Amino acid sequence: MKQIGYFISFLIVYLFYFPFKVLPYKWCLAYGIFLTNLIYPLDKKHRKVAADNIRFAFPTYTEEQILNLVKAHYRHLGILLAHTLWAPRMTKKWLDENLVIDDESLKIEEETKKQGVGVILISGHFGTWEILVQFLGIRMKGGGIYKKVRNPFVDQLLRRMRTKNGVVLVPVEESTQVIKLLKQGYWIGFGADQNAGKAGIFVPFMNRQASTFVGPALMAYLTGAKMLYYSVLAGENGKVIVRVKDLGFVDKKLYPSKDDVIRHYTELWTKTLEEEVKLFPEQYFWVHRRWRTQPQVTANK
Repeated sequence: MKQIGYFISFLIVYLFYFPFKVLPYKWCLAYGIFLTNLIYPLDKKHRKVAADNIRFAFPTYTEEQILNLVKAHYRHLGILLAHTLWAPRMTKKWLDENLVIDDESLKIEEETKKQGVGVILISGHFGTWEILVQFLGIRMKGGGIYKKVRNPFVDQLLRRMRTKNGVVLVPVEESTQVIKLLKQGYWIGFGADQNAGKAGIFVPFMNRQASTFVGPALMAYLTGAKMLYYSVLAGENGKVIVRVKDLGFVDKKLYPSKDDVIRHYTELWTKTLEEEVKLFPEQYFWVHRRWRTQPQVTANK
């Protein structure tokens, strides 16, 4: 009975996905924005989450500025939706025509390729991250961390979509495989800015403490891989903007303990993400509960 329910859910998902599989790229973008315009007035819950998050992140904003940013964010969510479902159709030719990358970012990327080292490619729920998955497959020897979806039919569809351009997907539970790939020179993508709950460490992010996964810094520490931060952003007229920051290799002598070193590099990439969010605030994923877990406050006795 459960399998029947899974299959019916899969059919609904596939019907929703199908237009993005056949429509021209620009039409897909317009359709995605159209859908989120329909959702916006009905989605009071997530509008409130976004507004509350923005209020903390930008304490000097007026209520009018907050409302305008929420509206701009929902428009971006339409582009993100379109990119997510259209991305498996990406080709090298399309990327060559639509990729916008500044000279400094391109230099960092090319020099890193020449070094032949494994790369921890750090990004966040910012910009258009599913485009980054295909980008990795086309431009690098790429891999990504993958969390299995409960519905096996939907899981198979998502895996097929994400591996379309050759990305190697690694289940989140198989950290030893990530280490092996990094030592083989793979570029492994980490979208590491989810709420980590009790599994994370607290670091400052957008004026609040945020429970943050240490995976990227820990993997760099264990393997000697290089850390690069990537912003992949939705640009004008369907263009994709790529911005790269070189976070370097882990220096184990920087602090006296392993935990201190990992904290330093976790704070470093989180601060880098914060700086990017401030430049393109409408493209951060404000509707997710990034700051849900907060440090416990011990009452003074």
